[in-house]
Amino acid sequence: MSQTYRRALVGMMLGILLVSGQAIGAEGRAGPTVSAPVLGMPPISLNSPLYVVDVQPGVTPEQIKIAIQTAAEGENMNLVGTLNIQRGLQQRGIKSKDTYVIYEVCNLVLGAKILAGTPEFGAFAPCKIVLFETKGKLKLMTYLPTYALKYFPKNAEAQKVAQELDNQIIHIMKQAATGGF
Repeated sequence: MSQTYRRALVGMMLGILLVSGQAIGAEGRAGPTVSAPVLGMPPISLNSPLYVVDVQPGVTPEQIKIAIQTAAEGENMNLVGTLNIQRGLQQRGIKSKDTYVIYEVCNLVLGAKILAGTPEFGAFAPCKIVLFETKGKLKLMTYLPTYALKYFPKNAEAQKVAQELDNQIIHIMKQAATGGF
């Protein structure tokens, strides 16, 4: 089994587990939240590494892909990988009707700053924005770099950079969720 296929399978299984449980989204979740750093976006749960937003009705996966690519460039990030789980499974003869695409985005300058003081953060790189379908609705999901840093020794510079990455990723998600409008 190739490393790419194994990584895709793990990502898909994680997504399915998260979607089937109630570990996603701020809606209906008890616990503290903070305002999102991007105006008009849902609050961030302090109890979850995941940040999930609904895609506006009528926005297609193709519009989302273009919006992620365009918004990432606008945030000085690169779209460094796209892993279409649904297509990969179908190519292997496995039935898959729900959309599931992992977009990997990276800001090399900010990434290098975090890794300089916290090399373990590389386990979370590159940053991911996942497009998935549940109950006929499209959603976008990411893990927040600031949440991931909770598990490493305190580093003020890394925390500052992680907050900047959170902002960039949430901005990209806002653009993607609206189809780039």
